[in-house]
Amino acid sequence: MLLDRRLHGCLAGCVFAIVVLAAAVPGFSQVYEPKDTLFQVSTLTGLERGVFYPVTTVGDLRQHGNTGVGAFEAMDGELILLDGKAYNAMYEGKVVPVEDPTPITYSAVAFLNADNTVPVKNIASYAQLQQSMDKLLPNLNIFYVFKLQGTFNYLKVRSTAKQVENYPGLAEVVKNQSVFEWKDIKGTLVGVRCPGYIQGVYAPGYHLHFLSDDRQKGGHLLEINLAEVTAQIGNLRQMHLLLPDNQKTRSMDMSVK
Repeated sequence: MLLDRRLHGCLAGCVFAIVVLAAAVPGFSQVYEPKDTLFQVSTLTGLERGVFYPVTTVGDLRQHGNTGVGAFEAMDGELILLDGKAYNAMYEGKVVPVEDPTPITYSAVAFLNADNTVPVKNIASYAQLQQSMDKLLPNLNIFYVFKLQGTFNYLKVRSTAKQVENYPGLAEVVKNQSVFEWKDIKGTLVGVRCPGYIQGVYAPGYHLHFLSDDRQKGGHLLEINLAEVTAQIGNLRQMHLLLPDNQKTRSMDMSVK
């Protein structure tokens, strides 16, 4: 009996200590991704079918990564996640910071633990950038997360407008995208690279978004020219996929045709 009382007292003390620790350590109750894991929200096929409904929030996204790209509910602008802070490069051309409750329809983010930091030089086009980056990667059959910082000779980016239900597919949305061009602009490109065999889940190749140093300009990269920037590259060997699951999406046909 005495042993039982001591055991119960010990267990109660342990529980109390855990509760105190949880209160004392910020984020103790949060779920964080394992190292080198891509956290993806929804799928490319979903976007192609017009699945623009909320799947998660900016706040949840930031628990799973500090660097990446995505789209907001109803395709209302371009999501840029840089150094743990989220921004919206909007259709009208302005960039605004976004709060944690903001709904997300699609995204790919990760915690950037740079496995390689290298200069990238003399790039004349987006196609050349992709070819040059591919040569730096040890394995083209895994995911990567990127941050490219410096001064860009030329950038062409886009943003999408907020859609109304019934949502069109992605191909229709980008027909009315807004396009912005800048010269000699300082800033950062963030994004991911997806291996080809994941097609349908994510778009094969590179998906990069730009944010200027003054946080006033940004968007989805379409074209580029640069003399030299610094690239941080993180290898990602795992994937965490969060699928849409709400009343709007449960009856939709999202199969690959």
